[in-house]
Amino acid sequence: MSRQELLSPEGLRVDGRRANELRRISCRASVLNSADGSSYYEQGNTKVLVAVYGPREPRSKSLAHHDQATINVEFNIAPFSTSERRKRSKGDKRLLEVASFVKQTFEGAIQTTVYPRSQIDIYIHLLQHDGGTLETCINAATLALVDAGISMVDYVCACTAGFIDETPVLDLNFVEESSIETPDLTVAVLPRSGNIALLQMESRLHSSKLEGVLELATEGCKHIHKKLDEADGQGAPYFLDKINVRFTTDFNIEKSHILSSSDVDGLVNSCAAACVEPADPPFIGKDGVILDAAMADDISTWAPWYTLFRQQWVGDMQPSEHETFMHPVACLFIASGSEADPIGALRALQTSAAVQRVLSCGDGGTKMLFYYMLLHDGRDTAALQTIDLQFDQVRKTFGQNSALLKINTNTDLLGAADAGERIKISSIWSSDISATRPLAAQPEKSYGEMLTMRDVAALRDAVKLMLVRSVVPHMQYVIRILSDQTASERRGITGRLFSAGRRYLNTTSKAENTYVGSDGEVYYRHKSPEAMLRRLADCSFMLKDYRFAQSVYQIARRDFQSEKAWLCYAGAQEMIGVCRLLWEVQTTKAEFDSVFDDAVSTYVHKTRTPRRHFLAVRCTVVYYELLKHHRFYAFAPGALLRGPSFSASLTALLNEQAAYSYLKAVPRPNVRKFAFYAMLASQAFQRAHMGDLANRCLHMVRVSLKGRPQGHIRTDSDDKKSHGKATTDVKSPTRASMDEKAATLSQPATYEATVDKVSVTAKTKWTAIDSYINHELGRQSMAAHNFDEAFQYFMALMGDEKTPPKLQSKYLQELLQLFLESSDQLSGDNDGRKQASAIELSIPSIDPQLVRIIMSPELEGEDAMLEWRLDGSSPSKIGGGSGLQPSRCCSVGEVVAVLLVVTNPLAIGVTLSNLTLECAFEASGDSATTEATVDSALDISVVPTVILEGEQTTMVTVQIVPRCAGSVSILGAKYLLCDILPSFKSLVLPGRRMNDTKDQRMGIVHTPDTTLGFSVNSDLPRLEVTVDDLPDTLMSGSMHRACLRVANSGSLACHSVAMWVSHPSFVGIRPPRLCNDEAELVDDGGMYVPLSDVKNHERVQVPNVLRDYSTFVLVGKQTDTPGSSAHCVEPLGSLRPGEAFTVPIWIRGDRVGAHTLSLCVGASSAATARKDLVVMRSRQFEVDLLVTASLRVNAFVRPSARNPRERLLGVEVENMQPDLSVQLVQTTFTSGFYELVPVSSSKESHRTLVGPRQSISLVYRARPCDTMVDKPCDSPEMFAVRALRQFIYSSEKPSSTPEPIDLVYSNNFFTEQGIDCTHSSLQSYITRSQAHRRRNVLRSGYPLIPDKYHSAMFPLFESFGIDFVLFWSQVGGAERAGHHSISGIDLGVPHDYLVEGLNPPTEGAARTWLSDTIHDREALIQSIASRSEAALRSERPLDVLIRVEAAQQSDCSLYVADVNISVYNHSWRYGYQFTLDLLSPHELDQFVAEGAKMEHSGSRAAWSWLDETRHSSSVEPHGLTVVRARLSCYAPGMIDVAVWRLQASAIMPAAVFSSKSLDCILYPTQPHFVHVGTV
Repeated sequence: MSRQELLSPEGLRVDGRRANELRRISCRASVLNSADGSSYYEQGNTKVLVAVYGPREPRSKSLAHHDQATINVEFNIAPFSTSERRKRSKGDKRLLEVASFVKQTFEGAIQTTVYPRSQIDIYIHLLQHDGGTLETCINAATLALVDAGISMVDYVCACTAGFIDETPVLDLNFVEESSIETPDLTVAVLPRSGNIALLQMESRLHSSKLEGVLELATEGCKHIHKKLDEADGQGAPYFLDKINVRFTTDFNIEKSHILSSSDVDGLVNSCAAACVEPADPPFIGKDGVILDAAMADDISTWAPWYTLFRQQWVGDMQPSEHETFMHPVACLFIASGSEADPIGALRALQTSAAVQRVLSCGDGGTKMLFYYMLLHDGRDTAALQTIDLQFDQVRKTFGQNSALLKINTNTDLLGAADAGERIKISSIWSSDISATRPLAAQPEKSYGEMLTMRDVAALRDAVKLMLVRSVVPHMQYVIRILSDQTASERRGITGRLFSAGRRYLNTTSKAENTYVGSDGEVYYRHKSPEAMLRRLADCSFMLKDYRFAQSVYQIARRDFQSEKAWLCYAGAQEMIGVCRLLWEVQTTKAEFDSVFDDAVSTYVHKTRTPRRHFLAVRCTVVYYELLKHHRFYAFAPGALLRGPSFSASLTALLNEQAAYSYLKAVPRPNVRKFAFYAMLASQAFQRAHMGDLANRCLHMVRVSLKGRPQGHIRTDSDDKKSHGKATTDVKSPTRASMDEKAATLSQPATYEATVDKVSVTAKTKWTAIDSYINHELGRQSMAAHNFDEAFQYFMALMGDEKTPPKLQSKYLQELLQLFLESSDQLSGDNDGRKQASAIELSIPSIDPQLVRIIMSPELEGEDAMLEWRLDGSSPSKIGGGSGLQPSRCCSVGEVVAVLLVVTNPLAIGVTLSNLTLECAFEASGDSATTEATVDSALDISVVPTVILEGEQTTMVTVQIVPRCAGSVSILGAKYLLCDILPSFKSLVLPGRRMNDTKDQRMGIVHTPDTTLGFSVNSDLPRLEVTVDDLPDTLMSGSMHRACLRVANSGSLACHSVAMWVSHPSFVGIRPPRLCNDEAELVDDGGMYVPLSDVKNHERVQVPNVLRDYSTFVLVGKQTDTPGSSAHCVEPLGSLRPGEAFTVPIWIRGDRVGAHTLSLCVGASSAATARKDLVVMRSRQFEVDLLVTASLRVNAFVRPSARNPRERLLGVEVENMQPDLSVQLVQTTFTSGFYELVPVSSSKESHRTLVGPRQSISLVYRARPCDTMVDKPCDSPEMFAVRALRQFIYSSEKPSSTPEPIDLVYSNNFFTEQGIDCTHSSLQSYITRSQAHRRRNVLRSGYPLIPDKYHSAMFPLFESFGIDFVLFWSQVGGAERAGHHSISGIDLGVPHDYLVEGLNPPTEGAARTWLSDTIHDREALIQSIASRSEAALRSERPLDVLIRVEAAQQSDCSLYVADVNISVYNHSWRYGYQFTLDLLSPHELDQFVAEGAKMEHSGSRAAWSWLDETRHSSSVEPHGLTVVRARLSCYAPGMIDVAVWRLQASAIMPAAVFSSKSLDCILYPTQPHFVHVGTV
């Protein structure tokens, strides 16, 4: 393979890597359970599996060395590892070569002297080969040795490098290694020291290039070291850099640590005092817990006092007989080189009493390591030669366990340049010592004053050297000795299980191995197998061989349990759990939680030692720290809460940490449990007299549960603050903020704040927590004389509705007592305090939304200032209800009642005294020139006493009498709670949210609101409006008379008075009449006036304008606005002061059901200036009306057999009443084209009497009027067509009104006298009902046309429509009369004329369209066109009538008759071309189209047509064409001649917006029998 193929010009290799890139590395340890250590290693596509066994006994004694271990390496290649599949023998040269390189590499890295007379076996299996075999094997073996716990000097990391195209390349693969021209260099390095353990090259390389390749390979080894260090994540090996060494000068196993609860409290207090003033954790925000910050932050920073407590508690562990962690493993003897005889001094220290006491308390002198250190002043250069000689003598005397330490010991040798180093040294010593400060008080000492940073480094190196050379090998030696003594058959030091026990070791009795200590616990002697097992496990644990230590602890635990040595048993259980958490990373809760639970329970309940609580707390703290290390926060609260609670401060710390753990729980933090345990911590801190920490916990609970303190003390200084602009702040509602908002009518955010300040119970349902927090914080604030804050907390208590009554009474008494004490403290004058301040409380509850302002409360109805539009729309608030101006207004001196709904949310009774309102007043007009205060401008009543029982709601009325003109705003209610506490309740509401500017859209800004405000106007009219005799129940169709009385009680004349009704079809009125007596009411004869001269048919010209008849002008001038409804009655000119008028009101039940009728009367002292809008003072009334069924009237239409122009109209009347009969009085039909006559005329009353639950049918013939047959009747329809065309295509919207129409009134009387519907008030009432129904039809049929254009586009009456009215009277019971009506009866005649309006105008171009959009225009056109198509499909434009003349008998004995066939066109716009086919009975089958239904009665052979049977002609709009024909019949008699087919095609003058053709094919719809015969 050429070099160009190995390295591209872009610097890329064959596998895409750069020259200095490693292949992907993946590795993991402990992959084989049977091996002491194992690893799986991948580097690129090269994969290796390594297993390590040992140290163990050599296979052959000849291979054993007395001073070191033997290393055996076996290398094997799997047959499938390469493309060439072959099995290699054990003597293969390549296998032996790789095994030899690996063995040579590790002989210098493994501390073989630690394992004498043993063997370490390394088995390497190459699973896949892709280059770099040797480096991969070395790296995999290193990881396996670390997993086995073999003591090594350092990691051994190997890497290959080569040289391609004058470029050094790293980590060669198989393709690159196979190239002959590529040198291959393998380097193995000890990363920490940088020493090279192996350097192997299989080809030539120039010396000038060796340095670059070697440097690149060394860098690769460093990267591999990081990977191996990360892969060693199961805790099996130990690292010297992470081992902590503890030195002590006073070892005494008798010195057991016993603490009382007071000692623990003192320790916690000292830890808290050592920290900065406690602040809120970073996850506590203004509005609650910030979960993201809680999950991301370190939990140890939230409570630093706990961290100090943990360090001192665990660091103060004292030696104990049941464990050997605090037992010395070595004695360090230090002598100064300045002494005359350092060796003698060291010997004297070795034989001292303290050392002998250590040896006697330990496990024997043979197991204790003595280490000797000679100390020398490194800056004393004169004694350098002497100290070296002295150290040689020490080493010869005491052996290799000796060292020389050169540090500075003379302060005189420190120069000025070392001042900065002194600070560094001091900080280093202070931090180290503070972490392990004893629990007992120690004298202050200055450490490190004579040291430099170089001396500190020398100390660390000396300690590390002592560990590497002596302490760790000695401990491993101890482990081996103990392993030999406790197992009859062992498999090595790490990764094995023991079956050791007393039954395997000796037959010593129990009494000889155990003893009972002074504390009553069972202990084991040092030479007992149980004690040796415990020491073996402890030593293995200290060297971080957690797996082996756990197995030994489990064996010892069984022996301790059988001997009931509970202290030893609990200690073993504790260590089993620790080992599992440190070694088994992916362990489950069940594998360690039960172990720790058993350990703590045994410490507390089964042991007798006085330090059981100390040990239980230590177990709990260690368990909690391990859970934090693994981020098992979900298990932490349970572990902490199982801890002992013999001290209040200790309980507080544990509960506080449990609370924090709930915030760190995965997957979802539990804020409620955090709050609960934080509250428990606060209680414990209070018992321990740690108020700051207690308040801190309580504050966290409040914030986490979104609780806010309520209330604010209002003082006189608040009233003096200046008024400001609108604000978006939602804070505690102070007096200044309320005055500011009321004076400027700005944003009233106080209502939102008041609602938001309901106690925590409303949102969290944790009432007990909320009450407890507020009560405790309130008491503490009260004790600190912080009365303002205390008020906030106590008032928050009063907002809790679920507090038991006893506690509510207690809290209320404490609140009142707090107010009295604060009053004495602040002012010394209780009465002055009451008058000068007010507090906003949550009790009682006064909802501002339920407050009602009533003008002239002695009158009925609701008073307001409303905008009146005389187009029939309902009166509305000024400005569209935006709240910019007050909708209520009164005159000077008029009484205004304010209705408050007061609710006591508590279960106990309260009393309110001197309840009144606080208002803001702004003068206007003449009053603005004088200084008008609230007291001088308003007379506000005071309610002396309001007694509220528990959970009672009552209504309180406060009256306001204004004395001058201006505007009044209600700010709130003032009262004395329980005759002691001056209180204030804000009643300010927010207005509409503003969204005009960017700032308003980004924030929350409201408009000023005047819902609880009114204006005082001296020019305002004052009317007394009463409505008498309003019904609550009516029969449908029946009339009831009521009376409206309006009296001017003011000092100004009224020039405009109007009335608006919500249901115009229900209400009819007569003209107003002035009256002087309140009871005077002129009898107008009723609505139904019987007359004797009423004609059967009468033509009357009536207005055809479609108006909304909802508004009636009673006083003033009528408006001429198109569509205005103010044209019904003749109004009065004016209403002077003291005058009154009455208006008869007729109320009719128009529709069955429950209805709410609204009636509004408005008045103005000025004449109406605008035709479309006027502002009037109005009084509104509402009445609930139930309409029950009386009659059910239905109409049906049939074609007439006599005349195609006529129709038969039937009316079916059904009496729905169960016990009363109804007498029909009269029927009246109105139409512009038809007159109706009864088919049978009878005035007998018994024939028109409808009994209960009975029905009757009336049939009428609708025929065109004789005077209208030839008269065009297109005026109303053509008006609508022109208006629609203008609306769609023109820029000027229609504004004209239709011309009057001539209506024909067809009356049919069932009694002697009739009712005149043309010249009475009944006519206007019927017109209003017709207009109301007409508008509803237009709204549903043409929703895209606004209501304001209806009067200018559509007529009230159409030419071909029929309106029907039925008058009736009730027989029996109360005398009642009424009428039912049906409007717009369709006779089935084509009259859908609006489609003509879709044609564009012939002149002028359209400039704008509907709503200036094409979409709306097209939608309107489509809706009208589709409606027209549906009408055309359901109508018959043509009718056929056949008349047979007298028949003559012919010579052939046949009867021949002449036939006149009339074809009538119902359409008023289109003419038709038609073809009439006269069919004989026997020809029906061949002429009738498939699917058409045509029935024929009679024999088909009885008759036939003569002469021509197909006739073609045309018919004009609304015209008649007669076709003549002849027929023959075989015998005289009745025959059915309805056998014909009519094909018609419309003659359209212009294009029509229709997708369907107007052509049609008609057949007879019913038989037509005629008589044929001689006269």
